[in-house]
Amino acid sequence: MTKEATLDQLKKHIEDARVCPELADQATQLVFGSGNPDAEVVFIGEAPGKQEDLTGEPFVGAAGKFLNEMLASVGMKRDDIYITNIVKYRPPNNRDPLPEEKSIFWPYLLKQLAIINPKIIVTLGRHSGQAFIKDLRISADHGQPKRMKVRFTDINPDGERDDGVQGDNEKRTEPYGNTVTGASQLLTQQSASNLDSATSIAGRQVEMTLVILPLYHPAAALYDGSLRTTLIEDFQSVPTLLQETKKELSK
Repeated sequence: MTKEATLDQLKKHIEDARVCPELADQATQLVFGSGNPDAEVVFIGEAPGKQEDLTGEPFVGAAGKFLNEMLASVGMKRDDIYITNIVKYRPPNNRDPLPEEKSIFWPYLLKQLAIINPKIIVTLGRHSGQAFIKDLRISADHGQPKRMKVRFTDINPDGERDDGVQGDNEKRTEPYGNTVTGASQLLTQQSASNLDSATSIAGRQVEMTLVILPLYHPAAALYDGSLRTTLIEDFQSVPTLLQETKKELSK
């Protein structure tokens, strides 16, 4: 099964299992993610907004247009990347996603990432960044890549999972410059077909090493000129970080 088909399967599973029904019942539709299933870079926001809820596509409003401009500035386009959110349904009145909502969607996001197997992950905004880096202070840590190991219980066909998937002992963050460990090799070896077949194994533990680049959210930068300049400057590091990570993984 291709990565695209496996992602479609996961999307359908979220819809059929009625994941987070409180949000699902008031949203127009699930906003799962879009882009290249073979992307080397995945961008992650916090939750869909009004336009995303209507179209079913992430980052299609003013913030999405700004993101497209920044991608173009580093020689990239939407077809080169994959983009999604922590939470897959729009919260009412565009409020911040609640901790329990982020926790519910966390294993599905990790499964999404395991299928795509990107080289780097760019988080957009505080909520997205703190989902991966617990002690993140976006004002101090923006533009500084981190390497983290994450272990989670894979999703069974009927949607059951271990409620402890987001425990502190299952996410370990370290400075990006440290040597890549064997966990990154596990990530490299996990193809979409392998992960799809593995969903039949109850309680299967999946471990990944992720390179995270936390950035300000484009929406915040649109309303603050200083943040806009900072975000544009930080964004220029994406191609360099990608090449450095690919070089490390090839050793």
